[in-house]
Amino acid sequence: RNEQLQQKISSDAALVAQQGELQLRNSQLVAENKTLTQRAELFERASEQAHAELNRLRAAYERPAEVEARYREIETPKVQAAEVGQPPVASGTDELQWLADIAAKSDAYGLHFNPRILKAFHTALKTAEWSPLTVLAGVSGTGKSELPRLYSHFGGLFFEPLAVQPNWDSQESMLGFFNSIDNKFDAQPVLRFLAQSQKPWAPDANGDMYPGLSDAVSLVLLDEMNLAHPELYFAEFLSKLELRRGLKGTDVPFLPVKIGAGMPEYQLPLGRNVLWTGTMNQDETTKSLSDKVLDRSIIIHFPRPTELKRRVKLAPLDTTNRGTLLHIRDWNSWKAQASSFTDEQVRPFKGFIEEMNASLSAVGRAIGHRVWQSVEYYMANYPDVRAAENDPSRLAKAMHVAFEDQLVQKVMPKLRGIDTRGRSKDECLDKIRGQLVNGIGGNGFDLAEDFDLAMDLGYGQFMWQTANYLKADDADESA
Repeated sequence: RNEQLQQKISSDAALVAQQGELQLRNSQLVAENKTLTQRAELFERASEQAHAELNRLRAAYERPAEVEARYREIETPKVQAAEVGQPPVASGTDELQWLADIAAKSDAYGLHFNPRILKAFHTALKTAEWSPLTVLAGVSGTGKSELPRLYSHFGGLFFEPLAVQPNWDSQESMLGFFNSIDNKFDAQPVLRFLAQSQKPWAPDANGDMYPGLSDAVSLVLLDEMNLAHPELYFAEFLSKLELRRGLKGTDVPFLPVKIGAGMPEYQLPLGRNVLWTGTMNQDETTKSLSDKVLDRSIIIHFPRPTELKRRVKLAPLDTTNRGTLLHIRDWNSWKAQASSFTDEQVRPFKGFIEEMNASLSAVGRAIGHRVWQSVEYYMANYPDVRAAENDPSRLAKAMHVAFEDQLVQKVMPKLRGIDTRGRSKDECLDKIRGQLVNGIGGNGFDLAEDFDLAMDLGYGQFMWQTANYLKADDADESA
């Protein structure tokens, strides 16, 4: 009996030990089960994210409907039909009267612009085939941004201001980009405005009236354009706009706009009814313009104010004082498509530029064919020149004024950075200054004061950034 009990005790002890092992194993399995459950939940969440990403990527390759949707986003009207009212109608408006109305309405609004500045700005826009960008430079607060705005409002142009940001480093910064998170194209307002400007006023696919602006004239302002390097965000625009010079009629270049990976680019027409201007402050926060931009631009310097003027009342700009919409046919009728000057008329001015070119050769600089062609085209399009075609005396005076404008706008920027001491001064800058004083046919140019300032302001390098030659025009007008 004792032996049986001893065996029983041994058997029970073994069972107790086995039970302890099983309990330990059970605890381990419970802990492992919890771990596996947590991992299963992680895998389920990862699977859901993978399915969502798969659906997003699949949607990106559903081409036709998706491409059409992105095109529709770009072509959504920036200017609503209610703002347009009715499409413009050609009226045969006289150019000088149109400019005089803008000047008078600007004065009534509380801002006076030197008449030479207004005519220069207008002529520069007309010569966009040669110089696609008109840049207004000068001291902050002199009306550089107000001139394009009032010119557009009182002249009947559609106006789109664009504030350039210091971090702009590509065309996408200006026009818009593909948003891969939301799988959509985020079009910037200026892109929608440019697309609308090239479409006609006509019913759309839904039967609603699309307020196309192809018959209107539009103006885009790159405000503070040198806060970032224009070569980064506007270089392709400049290259494409320059191609228009070799095209006729409605043939215009197209700017490709990327709307997403693997999708056909949106082809944005760069029509002649859209004019481009920019403002440029001259301080330590800005970038200087490269030769690529300068060669394709007309730089208009605003004079420093000698008398600070009051502005007693701020008047609104609304439909009550907006000018009649300008039709593109009226605008084109003001443009001289070719130079009508005879060889005898243009020879003194061409010889003047060639003599300056000879002086520039001493410092390794040169004025190219494009600069002279732009000068002649500007002179042919100057309003006073066009109005004096049948009056030789008035024509000679108007050509002299227009040529003086171009010396400041196109030629003086080519002298930037020339050393104002030593051989460069003696063989180049002094000779050019003498030319300016002597002028053409004994009729000098009133640019000596600005030239001397350009010699002094650049700390040893030539830097033209004044417009004191315009003071005489303001004085004559006041008198």
